[in-house]
Amino acid sequence: MPHLFSQNTAVIASLILIGSAPATHAEAPPATQSQASQSVSESIVADSSAISKTSDHDFEQRCRPLFDGTILSRWEGGMYWFHTDGNAIVAGRLEKPIPQNQFLCTMETFINFDLRMDVRMRGTGRNAGVQFRSRRARSSDDGIPRNEVIGYQADMGQAGNESIWGALYDESRRRKMLAVPEPRFTVKWTPSSPEHPAETDPASASDSTPQSEWVSLRIVCVDDQIEIFMNGRRTVAYRETDPSIPREGVIGLQIHSGPPSEAWYRNIRILSL
Repeated sequence: MPHLFSQNTAVIASLILIGSAPATHAEAPPATQSQASQSVSESIVADSSAISKTSDHDFEQRCRPLFDGTILSRWEGGMYWFHTDGNAIVAGRLEKPIPQNQFLCTMETFINFDLRMDVRMRGTGRNAGVQFRSRRARSSDDGIPRNEVIGYQADMGQAGNESIWGALYDESRRRKMLAVPEPRFTVKWTPSSPEHPAETDPASASDSTPQSEWVSLRIVCVDDQIEIFMNGRRTVAYRETDPSIPREGVIGLQIHSGPPSEAWYRNIRILSL
């Protein structure tokens, strides 16, 4: 979507595929399984039950919203590319191409948390994601445009011809996939198209704009460990082994540069852990 680690360590869970991606995220697909197996020394997978312990009931009782459904008073970014629609924040535009990656970021930073929301995409540009433990680029960051964000990203959409829904990317830093789901997480699109042969929903058959179904996204961070879930399925379990990588930062909603498209984010809630 965006646009290395330490000595060999053991893989604790074989559920997750970890690999490195080409330097330019949007132009090539993430790493294959064979490539990932050669990169185990760069990171290790977290224990399958290490951090995702918060029940749905407990989360609903203790979480707080990051968007009140009305105004974006606690967010900052290029507001031309973001607007609200009901209880959703919409990134991007359907009537024109998006020249640069755009991010809407919280003005608050977070360390350990359980973040949950619903996401979907519309249009022909199918690349977006949620930044976390991230920061805005500064003038001292050579070669990184000021509109960019540096940090982890839970991906949405496609890179090349492969799904990257629920993958973990390192935006504007290591510039590569840190982990991808195996098997890949797939999302239905309507109306049907050669690229997304899903059944067309009769209720939306008159709308020619391709759009994905809504998907629940969950990101859990505790110290060195990160988990990503899509519709309750854990797609990534990752442990950061580089002590220089920040464990704190903002949360950001992205729309990737490219063809006209929108990324929708709703029911954005967080529980500090």
